[in-house]
Amino acid sequence: MTDDPTFVCLDSEVPADLLTLVEDKAVEIRPDNEGRVFEANADPLRFWATGTELRVRFLDGQDLVRRVMDAASAWTEHANLTFTVVDDDSAHIRVTFIGSGNWSALGIESVTPQVYPLDRPSMCLDEVPRAISSLRVDRVVRHEFGHALGLRHEHQSPAAGIRWNKRAVYEALAEPPNSWPKEKVDRDVFQRYSATTTSFTQFDPKSIMLYTYPPEWTEDGRGFPMNHELSTNDREFIRKTYP
Repeated sequence: MTDDPTFVCLDSEVPADLLTLVEDKAVEIRPDNEGRVFEANADPLRFWATGTELRVRFLDGQDLVRRVMDAASAWTEHANLTFTVVDDDSAHIRVTFIGSGNWSALGIESVTPQVYPLDRPSMCLDEVPRAISSLRVDRVVRHEFGHALGLRHEHQSPAAGIRWNKRAVYEALAEPPNSWPKEKVDRDVFQRYSATTTSFTQFDPKSIMLYTYPPEWTEDGRGFPMNHELSTNDREFIRKTYP
């Protein structure tokens, strides 16, 4: 399964009783964090302040640091943000390669200690050490760092309109290495984000934030290949969000 064409990423889930803390932190970090509407699919209460030097700490896998940061820099080429690798407790983003699956905190959630303790990972790149393809590494890293900047999954955009073959998806994701129950597939694949709380426009099939999935996962036989570059909409979104 290392370089299987399908790709899944565990979505960020903040306990309901902590959402107010996250939203307060968001406005503290960036006072205009409420009600921003741009291209792509993102949460307007998770963005960093424009011009932020985002400090990234690697908790393990030191031999992979340069490769990961080279891939992640695709975002900062288009945004008024920088990534700086640090080795102390000041980090905004804390990366591990040891865990289960690929996942990341959504934007400023990573510095809300009640959600992500500041001495624990806020991002897991479990697949990177095992990936055979360099393009696969680019894909995983850029997708997860997109979450770290506040972007959500494109396939769950209110505008996506994907006609899922639910039985096929349930069966595929029930198998290792995912071993997901139906409830998790419902939340991380089929559930769409609310149109009233999410910034979105038209569905972008080339977005780095889109899952890769095969034709048999849809009723109309429409699948999507592995996107490993930022799409035009991704680049435009990140420029507008962090001018």
